[in-house]
Amino acid sequence: MGYIIIMENSVGNIIRALRKSKNLSQKELGEKLGFSPRTVSDWEAGNTEPDINTIRALVKFFDITYDEFFDEN
Repeated sequence: MGYIIIMENSVGNIIRALRKSKNLSQKELGEKLGFSPRTVSDWEAGNTEPDINTIRALVKFFDITYDEFFDEN
């Protein structure tokens, strides 16, 4: 029997929370990082995930650690 696990702190939810903490729209965040608003939307919806280089850029942009990004305490 298969189970679907919905993670409260998925990468998309974390990106959304970080973006909103800076009062940025998806368009604004995308522009700052060189991505389309659609790409940011896809990350937040869980349709796609950013690659490691993009995660590095997100961590740097939001001035957080990788542990904070991945919510590992």
